[in-house]
Amino acid sequence: MLTFVAAALAQETGAPPEARREDVRPQEARPAADEPGSGLRFLGIVALRTAASNISTTNPFLNGQLVGELGGTNTTTTTDEVGHASEQRVGAFFSYTPPLWDGRLQLDAAFEVDFAFGDQAYGIGGNTGGGFGADQVNLQTRRMGARARLGADTWIVAGLQFVGDGSADPTRSKPDDLFRSGGRLMFFGSEAAGLSAYGTIGAPIRYKLGAYTLVELGLATPDDVTLYMADAAWSPAYAQRVGVHAWYLRDKAAGLGSSFGTGPSSPLSELQGGPRLDLRPTGEGPAPVVNADLLWVGLDHGWNAGLDRGRVGFTALAVANLGRLYVEELRDRDVRGFLADVELRARIAEGEGSVARVELLASSGDDPATDTYEGILTGNAYAAVGAVHGTHGCLLLFPDVTAINRQVARVYDVSGAGAGVAAVTGGVAFDAIPNRFTLGVGGGHARSAAFEPLGSELNARISGKPWVLTDLGLKGAVLLDTDLPVTPWIVLASFDWLVI
Repeated sequence: MLTFVAAALAQETGAPPEARREDVRPQEARPAADEPGSGLRFLGIVALRTAASNISTTNPFLNGQLVGELGGTNTTTTTDEVGHASEQRVGAFFSYTPPLWDGRLQLDAAFEVDFAFGDQAYGIGGNTGGGFGADQVNLQTRRMGARARLGADTWIVAGLQFVGDGSADPTRSKPDDLFRSGGRLMFFGSEAAGLSAYGTIGAPIRYKLGAYTLVELGLATPDDVTLYMADAAWSPAYAQRVGVHAWYLRDKAAGLGSSFGTGPSSPLSELQGGPRLDLRPTGEGPAPVVNADLLWVGLDHGWNAGLDRGRVGFTALAVANLGRLYVEELRDRDVRGFLADVELRARIAEGEGSVARVELLASSGDDPATDTYEGILTGNAYAAVGAVHGTHGCLLLFPDVTAINRQVARVYDVSGAGAGVAAVTGGVAFDAIPNRFTLGVGGGHARSAAFEPLGSELNARISGKPWVLTDLGLKGAVLLDTDLPVTPWIVLASFDWLVI
């Protein structure tokens, strides 16, 4: 199985890059065409990153592309040796609104090239192409869809698109609208092909309806994985938001759909720190075929979540995960899990980076002695990377959302490999030069629902903006209290450029 791990390449995680353009292009300026005879918009993302770390992999097929649980089935471990690697990502995001249609129709497309320096040349494959000679066929299609505006406030999106777990339109929202509302991308946050509707009801209510095919095996047979989503957010008062969410996933793929399979009993789920449920009565013999009906129901509340309407912001999320696992020729199993998350942030001085924060995360853990799966399930059981926790501020304890091709963490999935998670993360940062130069420290501690230690992180960072829309940073982290052979650590330098 390990020879196929290289197929689990690190994908864009967290908020889609085009969401960042909100910082420089106000929402009311879209979606109408720019000027008569134009209508073409472009956003580029350039990310460079070089790192030194004692994290390595024992699989020779992995050379720079790696996702999943640190110390898990992706074969990562720690050694006394120090490894160095550099990598780069360039993304191009286009939208074209033909003047003929007066802003009512729009074509969206996004493409990406990722590689580690020196990794491969004269070949075919995504997330590679930085070897001597280059000439790699490595262009990745990340979006390809059409938008239609119905009336003044409703958009219909059809095709390959970014799918989040909230009511915000990912391509027309700030990052805080995605990371700090709805499911916070902890449950679903990746590309999918399907149909979405985004709109408003009056001024205070925003909604999303969506239907997506996650896995299509046979075009004429009912063996697919489909996802249906309904989200709404209500703003009852200044700076407040209340959200309600319901997501239903029907899994008829019998565990198929990728090199690692799909679903809660698949190696794909285990690779990314989710559960790999062994539903065999004695633990011996071939694994049974498993299908599923899964439902997530959630509530979230935010007050000044983006810190743009005051100095203090608060967010809270509660999600119940229900459903049933259908085990071929064996007894079916119920799913009963929950997750809760609370974050408090405060602006402590002048400057966008001068923020102190603390976050508490708790998810239920499975009890193997019962016939019910009592943990939670996420999109990581159906895609690499299908979901990611992105507000923690850690580099090793939880996934680093700024990673390009190498994204590993001790707690990669908020299910805690089915054992649950109880975690506290936080940090404080100060703009020594407001909006230009930032110093910060942070960290976190996580345990399973049974209170077994998962790890404790300490980290620090320095970042500056040498030019407009650029960021130059230096970060470092150490992860303590783990069962790995050597204490994991990483030091990295990064450069990010938003091209508009």
